[in-house]
Amino acid sequence: MRKIIKRQAGLTLIELLVAMTISMVIVVAAAYVYLASRESQRAIDRNSTSRETGAYVMQLLGREIMNAGFYPATVAPFPPDATQQGMYDTYPPLPYDPRAITDWQNPATNWPPTAFKSGIYGCSGGRFNVADSTCPTASATAADTIVINYFTSDTKPMGTSTGRRMDCTGADVASQTGGDPSNIERKKNTGGAPPTTPHTTPNPALPPQLPVFVSNRFTLSALKMSVDQQDINTQSLACSGNGKSPHGTPDSTAYQPIMPGLEDLKFTYGVYDSADTLTPARFYTATEVNSLPTLDINGVSLTAWQRVTAVRVCVLARTLGGNTRIADKTASPRKYLDCSDTSKNQPAGDTITRYVEVFGLRNGLKQYY
Repeated sequence: MRKIIKRQAGLTLIELLVAMTISMVIVVAAAYVYLASRESQRAIDRNSTSRETGAYVMQLLGREIMNAGFYPATVAPFPPDATQQGMYDTYPPLPYDPRAITDWQNPATNWPPTAFKSGIYGCSGGRFNVADSTCPTASATAADTIVINYFTSDTKPMGTSTGRRMDCTGADVASQTGGDPSNIERKKNTGGAPPTTPHTTPNPALPPQLPVFVSNRFTLSALKMSVDQQDINTQSLACSGNGKSPHGTPDSTAYQPIMPGLEDLKFTYGVYDSADTLTPARFYTATEVNSLPTLDINGVSLTAWQRVTAVRVCVLARTLGGNTRIADKTASPRKYLDCSDTSKNQPAGDTITRYVEVFGLRNGLKQYY
């Protein structure tokens, strides 16, 4: 009986402890592998999202920049004007003499301001003020602002916010209850064929009487958001359009965030200085463009902003949520180039990626004959 009982005895305490220790090691190793895999996947997802953000912002700005200075060619031309000799199109549209009520320009009221006299305009290191259409004093740490102006003959889309007639916020620039005041007469289209019959009211389902003015301004704005249940302070691409935020709207309420995860936004402008070619002599900041002289090109007096034929865009995208560089070595910090081509250390936990692209102002490449 003693031998039988001994053969049926269970584990000893030492054997049980060894088994538990081995099990704990396996569980801890499995948990470590799981957590490491999860953090690696999160780092991959955050870096991928940041790259998509940078690419999207660049594509969005590129499409807008290539619209700058557009005026629909289907519209009947204005009477010949000596200042436009040899040009087949123009921005801004010329006024009649004497001035017609539908003219966009109004010298008597100093309309338009400098920012809208060319298809492209900008502010260095500061936010364009939509209340007075001016730039602030440049700040070395603030993002730039770009102002993109053009005209459109689109009808108002029914039930959607697409089309060139809608500004960057999705608002109609020629709406009856808002929109830009300069479009009040040009959007009227229900009185017959101009100019024999005056138009009285606008019909959004029809094209406007004359092309209406669109102005979109892009910069960065501070934004607080939640990522993985933690609050993060970041910057977002922000826009202000002249559909919902016309002239006179306070600057503090004009810009709406549309894409978070950016660190910086800079623009430089390619300006040509000779009638021989439209190739930019060099790229200037907005402040430098403002200081360039007006030149006589083929008998036409053009400001520096009217001679911009390309825009260089630099976007810095920054990951959200941290822990995106878990494999970095302490003694070898990773670096990146900012928009001034200065090498800097990557911030702790986050990754900054630079995107640079040059876009031609296709509506500014005017030919003379």
